[in-house]
Amino acid sequence: VCAGTLNGLSVTGDAQHQYRTLQRMYNNCEIVMGNLEIVLIDHTQDLSFLQTIREVTGYILIAMNVFSWLPLQNLRVIRGTQFYEEKYALFVLLNYNPNTTHALRQLGLNQLTEILAGGVYIEKNAQLCHVETVEWRDIMRDPRLEPVV
Repeated sequence: VCAGTLNGLSVTGDAQHQYRTLQRMYNNCEIVMGNLEIVLIDHTQDLSFLQTIREVTGYILIAMNVFSWLPLQNLRVIRGTQFYEEKYALFVLLNYNPNTTHALRQLGLNQLTEILAGGVYIEKNAQLCHVETVEWRDIMRDPRLEPVV
């Protein structure tokens, strides 16, 4: 079990500092108590340490990154005890660099079966594949929410 963050899009230091902080917080972590916020991570960084995460109790924010693949293949549940922008449990935004070919191409959420509370927002990810083929309504527990993809 490890603690999550509540920084939103605010970052401290440069991209290298962001990466080291992320690695220190989530290395060998299976349950994130709080939010998993992955912001401003470079394409050269190895994020394989994230593959041990199975559950996030809050929300997941993936924004302004330029890595190609997010290794959250063992994540099964987002509980949504906290929301990003007051309603989203999964928020994925602006994961590409318009000046290069570096961009998020795969979310890697192969095992994600439940979002217990909150919605899904995925927008402005120029090279992200397969997100519109996912049946987000089957994963989201709240039938009143519409996924924004």
